[in-house]
Amino acid sequence: MERREFLTRAGWMAGGLLWNTDAFAEESSVTIRDVRLEKGALIEAEGGAIGSFAGSPHQNLAALKEQLPRLREVLVGRRVFDPGLGGEALWEALYPGKARRFAEGRDALTGESIANKPRAGRHTATGCVFVAFSTVDIALWDLRARILKKPAYQVVGTSPRPRVPVYWRPGEVGIAPAEAARKASAAFDRGYRSQKWYFSKGAKDGEQGFRENVELVRVLREALPDATLMFDNHTIRHSDDVGYSLRLCKAVAPYKPFWIEEPVCPEHLEGYARIKGETGLPIAGGEHWYTRWAVRPFLERACVDFVQSDPTWCGGISEWLKICELVRGHEGVKVVPHITSPWIVAPHCVASQSEDLCPLLEYNSEGGETTLKTHMH
Repeated sequence: MERREFLTRAGWMAGGLLWNTDAFAEESSVTIRDVRLEKGALIEAEGGAIGSFAGSPHQNLAALKEQLPRLREVLVGRRVFDPGLGGEALWEALYPGKARRFAEGRDALTGESIANKPRAGRHTATGCVFVAFSTVDIALWDLRARILKKPAYQVVGTSPRPRVPVYWRPGEVGIAPAEAARKASAAFDRGYRSQKWYFSKGAKDGEQGFRENVELVRVLREALPDATLMFDNHTIRHSDDVGYSLRLCKAVAPYKPFWIEEPVCPEHLEGYARIKGETGLPIAGGEHWYTRWAVRPFLERACVDFVQSDPTWCGGISEWLKICELVRGHEGVKVVPHITSPWIVAPHCVASQSEDLCPLLEYNSEGGETTLKTHMH
């Protein structure tokens, strides 16, 4: 995918790891005039420029609306280009010191232990609040880019990458192996040399389900011996059955998966460490981690190879960049963010970084193609 295909719409591009102070100096005195939370976040600057972001369907924007007077105290009158202004500044003002609880295996807002336990659903109640903070942070980046009339990756830092490689995810769970092989081969012929497929069976499905998972990997590898194939424990990621996931990882290891994604539930640090230690397989995870504090323990235990923090969920572009800084301190670990609706933040985050740090962009054929064609020019 050519960079120019999706890096030309001012107001939507993410930045690099370092602030471009020369770009900021031009409009350094511009301040924020108003903040509104309606269908998403809207931030207005003196002079009338407006940045906005609708955000994720998972966000709990209502929780932030209750705190809107305090949010306005933090943001209104502040310089738009203040490097210290972002998602972290907001949650530290409302919940000082609590985000760090994630690093201790505790829920940031309730304080309860969440380490090595399954979740009831995809996102936690606390996570949905941090997703809402992401919305405000991304609206701020949108505002900065609009004031400078530049794509935001130029506002923060430029990238020399002329292209951004993608990996294709078909978005299908439970597809029969033969049909998966047919679709995978057709996609490979269209140029998708890297693909991600999904395990759809868990321990509750017994030996037959286990064999179906392994068969999917075998058939795809035999159909595409030269492809980069990733596998996501999509249906069983809420499980804390480490033994089942470990057995599955060992069974598919001979087929050389590029990574196994979310082998167990998101906070199961011990499970990640055991699976990594006993299989040696590359492990991806993090789309359901909030802030850098949740990422840190997995890096310290050296049990994740690809950090998938989603800027739309993890706390915003500002926090995603801090996660990138954290990952840089761990040799060999890469950042490949999860992509989610509205599909337009992660591409620009990846494009803003070196290929050494962010080697791939996740590409969802269900929603990504239309968005890249209609919203990135």
